[in-house]
Amino acid sequence: DGHFAVLMTTPTQPPEIYALEGRAFRPLTAHNEVLVKEVQLATTEDFQSRSKDGTEVHGLIVKPAGYQAGRRYPMILLIHGGPRAASMMTFSPAAQLMAAKGWLVFQPNYRGSDNLGRAYQAAIIGDAGAGPGRDVMAGVAMLRSKPFVDGQKTAVTGWSYGGYMTSWLIGNYPNEWKAAMAGA
Repeated sequence: DGHFAVLMTTPTQPPEIYALEGRAFRPLTAHNEVLVKEVQLATTEDFQSRSKDGTEVHGLIVKPAGYQAGRRYPMILLIHGGPRAASMMTFSPAAQLMAAKGWLVFQPNYRGSDNLGRAYQAAIIGDAGAGPGRDVMAGVAMLRSKPFVDGQKTAVTGWSYGGYMTSWLIGNYPNEWKAAMAGA
C-alpha cells in the first residue's frame, strides 16, 4: 500500500525500525535508546591495505571506547564468517564489547568476502587459506606500524569461516599471536 519499513544501523547505533515517508525516515522503535545514550561506544573507521600479491583489501578498525591519541592499544582480529559475508559499517556487538575492554579491533574483509564483487568473492576457490591469510597478515603488518597499536599484543578470533581462518593463522603464523580463540 505504499508504506515501507526498514531496519537501519550504524557502527554506533544498534538496529532500529524506521518508516520511510517520502524521502525521510521516521523511527518506529527505540529498543536500544538506553545503550546509545548511556554507554560510550567505540568509533569505527574504514581501513585499506594491500596484500603481498597486490590484492587491495578492505576492512574496519574499531578504536577502543575512550580512545586517547598517543596511547598504544592491544589489537584483536575479529574475522567474519562466511566467507560469503563481510564486515560492514553496521553495529557489531562483538566488536563493541572488545573495544569496551580496551582492544583495537581489526575486522578484515579478506578475499572471499562478498563486499567487493564476484571476482573478489571467487578468489578463494582453490586458495581457501593462504590467499585470505596473506590479506589478513598484510593488514596486521600495516596496523602494527601505526603508533597507536601495541604490536606485541595481538590476538585473533573468529567463528565459522572466521574460526577456520583463526586456526589457519595460528598454524601458519604461530609466533604472531598472544591469544587465539576459534569457534564454530
